[in-house]
This record gives sequence, C-alpha cells and structure tokens, in this order.
Amino acid sequence: MGDELRQGPNAGRTLPPERERYEDPETGARVTRLTSDPDADSRHLYFTEPGWDDADDRLLVRSDRDGTRQLYSVALESGEIRQLTDLPAAISGVTRIATEPTALFWCDDRLVALDLEGLEIQTLYKIPDGYDGSVAAGTADGTRVVTAISERLDIDGRSNDREQWIADRMNAGPHSKVLSVPLSGGDPTIHVEDDRWLNHVNASPTRPELVTYCEEGPWEAVDRIWALNLETNETWAVRPTDADEAVGHEYWLADGETIGYHGWRGGRDDPDPFFGHVRYDGTKRNEWPAPDIYTHFHSNSRELVVGDGTYRGAPVDLLWEWDDDADEYRSPRKLAAHGWSGDDDVHPHSRLSPNGDRVVFDSSRGGSGSDVYIVDIPDNLDGLPTFDGTER
Repeated sequence: MGDELRQGPNAGRTLPPERERYEDPETGARVTRLTSDPDADSRHLYFTEPGWDDADDRLLVRSDRDGTRQLYSVALESGEIRQLTDLPAAISGVTRIATEPTALFWCDDRLVALDLEGLEIQTLYKIPDGYDGSVAAGTADGTRVVTAISERLDIDGRSNDREQWIADRMNAGPHSKVLSVPLSGGDPTIHVEDDRWLNHVNASPTRPELVTYCEEGPWEAVDRIWALNLETNETWAVRPTDADEAVGHEYWLADGETIGYHGWRGGRDDPDPFFGHVRYDGTKRNEWPAPDIYTHFHSNSRELVVGDGTYRGAPVDLLWEWDDDADEYRSPRKLAAHGWSGDDDVHPHSRLSPNGDRVVFDSSRGGSGSDVYIVDIPDNLDGLPTFDGTER
C-alpha cells in the first residue's frame, strides 16, 4: 500500500503503576483506579468491545498521555502500564479478536491489526478518499475483520448540537458500506451497500458468520439494530420499532446468539425506559424496566446485568441479578459511584469482565479528564444498597 505504518520507539515501553484503591463510600465495594496521569485522558474500550486478555489479567486502555491517543495495556495485579502502539496518528475504533492476541483499530485512513505480544502491525485496508470508518469487529473464528464505512459530508463537524447533527447526517443519506477484510490479507468483500448512514459493526463471539451493524440516526427515527449473515449476505432488522419506540446501544451476550440493548416507549420528555435481550433472529425477546433513557447496559448472560445508571439522578453503576424462583430481575443494586454529571461529561460505558466478577468504567471524578476504574462485584449482592428510582 506504500508508506506503511511503522511503530515508534515507545512501543513496548513500560510505565509505573498509577493505580489507587478505595472503598466506595456508599456501597463498600472495592474500587481500583487504574490510571491517574493528571495530563492524560484515558479510557477503556467502548463498552461493546472485549478489552480483557485471555487470562483476564490485563486490560486494554486508550490514552493520550503523550499528546496523541495510543493503545496501552494495564496489568490488573501489579498496575504496570505497557504502551502497545507508538504510531504517527491517533488510533480509534479499537477492538480485540477474542480468539487471537490481536487488536484491530483505525489509524488515520488505515485499518490496522496489532499483534499484542510482539507488537508488529499490519495494514489490512485503506479507506477510500471521502469516507470515514467506524468501530471494527473480528469474527469469532479470527479470520476476518468487519467494519462499516460511510461517506464524509459537508455537514460533518459544523454543528455544536450533536442531536441535530445526527439528524442532519441521517437525512442526508450518506453512501455507506459494510465490508469484511481477511486477516491474512486480501481484497475486501462488500456485504451491504446503501445510501443510509450505516455504522458500528459488532461480531458474534461464537458464530463467525453473524454480525450486527446499526442504521445511525435519532433512535426514534430508525430501525437501528440490523443483523448480517456474512456467508449469505442476508440482512434483517433484529428489533423493529413501532412509531412510539426507540432502541439502541446494542451488544452481543457471551452465547453469541443473544443481543442486548436498551430504549424507551413514548417521547423523550416523558419516556417509559427499558432494557432488553433478543435472539439474533428476532425471537425470544424480553424487556424489563430501566431507570432512564440516557445510559448503557452490558451483560454476559441473563444472570447479571450492569447499567451505567444515568446522569439524571443516578450517577452510579447498577446491577440487576436474575431471580430464578420469581422468573424476574431483583430490584437493582448500587455498585459504585462514577459521578457522571451530564451528556458532555465522560460516559462510564460500564462493562462486565468475562467471568462476571468485575466492572470496568470510565469517569472524570478524579480530575478534568477521564480515567479508568475497575470495581469488584461482591459474591453476595444483598449487602449492596437497593436503588429505588431516579429523578428524570
């Protein structure tokens, strides 16, 4: 491809631990702040993306501590920080292949694979002029990377009103593609092409032929969650929405067949919020009450769900535990405060660890930028305070 990316001298260097430990004042849960550089903005991967390694003892973190956002990993036992990339441009859209020690991300106009052990990089795909890429995903068999690209428009970056910008971009109908690229190298395969704003691909962790992608826009104006069979190119709406419904923030559960999400019925000013699980083919749909529409949810299975809470009255991670006898979720429990204070503040993007014993979240509570926190989940949730509602 010419002008190949090369790692700089800081790739592989180690930095001293920055961690701080404390007990949450209200819940008593043990919290570890993994990053605390006062001049850096540090965040874990987006909540849909697996950031833990196979042994569950290191976590991928994005940080701009040297002026440009690069990829790091933090050893959860010692707190040691290792720099994984030293590239000439900021990285974005980072994910990890669950079956391989490989990270995937965008660096400028290139889709890149990083060997997390040797730190060698490989450019897999160069985006065409006039397009932007979104979060990529590695298929469950570790053979392909799937992503969405969409046309760059004159309206991009011109509005300070994020909601209005999203609506304007949706209405403009940017040309978009969902495509896959072999990890071993080779030409891309275009699976979906349309004049709709298509975005954010998530791959099933167990079914290599299945991914989701989203139709971007105000949630109440689109059928957001779409599934795609990479072998047949068949695509379908997973959770179609009626005129008074909205859903989004979709993610895969660990079984690779169930998709989680949240949303609301009614209007934004007086919503009936819920979170839900649905099979990829649209069957086995179940939904339960949520505290607000401004939040994120994550779960590995039905048994335990973590939610961000909301900046509108509940700036705390919440846990829902399934009650087999009652066949419903128990009242949510407060786990740890993150202090989320508004839509312009750092979003927690809370995510359960693979074995479900910890939650990672981002927070600006320790300073002006973001830092990464992990909170241990008690064996018995009964000792955590119950959350009984929120002001909206």
